[in-house]
Amino acid sequence: MSPIVRFVISSITLAALNQSVVSGADEPFRAGAAASYAHQTSGPVTIGAKPYDKQELTETAFGKKLDLLKYGVLPVLVVVENKGKEAVDLQSLDVSLVASDGRHAPPVAPEDLMRLASPGKRPGIKQTPIPMPKKKNPMNSPELVERAFAAKMLPPGDSASGFFYFEAKPERGDKLYVNGVREARSGKDIMYFEFPLEQQP
Repeated sequence: MSPIVRFVISSITLAALNQSVVSGADEPFRAGAAASYAHQTSGPVTIGAKPYDKQELTETAFGKKLDLLKYGVLPVLVVVENKGKEAVDLQSLDVSLVASDGRHAPPVAPEDLMRLASPGKRPGIKQTPIPMPKKKNPMNSPELVERAFAAKMLPPGDSASGFFYFEAKPERGDKLYVNGVREARSGKDIMYFEFPLEQQP
């Protein structure tokens, strides 16, 4: 095995280990198999997803201090599995949350989530020149970045998982749209994925 390939595989393994640890949680967070969630398969690739639309769910992944739903952020866990013999390129991955009426919500980068919890100026209150202690932004949390989906390449027989964050409230009939999954060697697009986030019985 060449040093470059060994380095890439080691980096992927290290990233997976970093994502599995949740500070303050009793048990480390680990994603399940793609097929254990609502999912769709195209060729050798299966993509599964689960919306973390309840507080008890978000606590398992982000701990009790980070209440994403309170600030209108819906985290969706996405798992991509490659059961083929060729690597899959995820660099152009395009993911959207699609409502039943066709509205599309693009994901928000974890670094941009801080603005959703930034305290605004209160109308009618005169600003005092006296410096006041700054309140910590609850969205300034390393867990948001650590657990975001970050895989760019998926080796044969491997899987990757992580969260996409949407500025949206969960609605009945929500779907996940995923495009930009390509065969690494040929650059050929693998058919796009679109499936309901409600797991079928």
